[in-house]
Amino acid sequence: MYETILVPVDGSENSKHAVGEAATLAAKFGSTLQIVSVASDQRYVQYGVTLGQDVMETFRERGEEILADAKQQAEKAGAKAETHFVVGVLKVQISKELPEKYGASLIVMGKSGVNGISRAILGSTTAYVVRHSQVNVMVIDQRA
Repeated sequence: MYETILVPVDGSENSKHAVGEAATLAAKFGSTLQIVSVASDQRYVQYGVTLGQDVMETFRERGEEILADAKQQAEKAGAKAETHFVVGVLKVQISKELPEKYGASLIVMGKSGVNGISRAILGSTTAYVVRHSQVNVMVIDQRA
């Protein structure tokens, strides 16, 4: 049914639950999970100083840890999984770029953990992906 399933992870409980759900589907259908961690490449310039570049190595290290944990979780559930650390605009990568790059026909992701004020100002990544993705999206809520 789904040859390739994209699973974005950020280390949150909802993303861990998303890996579990995606792994169950992948094991059932013989799918491959493409588990991705996306770090923002956004930089801020203020007073002539560029902020953000110096934290990318920290993002990469933490992203690789999260990916390793997710892969282990998926494989323990009997799913085939590949991991990728990606730098870019989170919403665009998950909704458009990565499904196309990996040939995903389903995105399984955790529900946003952002509070109401931040969501109103910035917008939820999950809501953006649901609205803009060209493939099916399954949203996982740890409370469900």
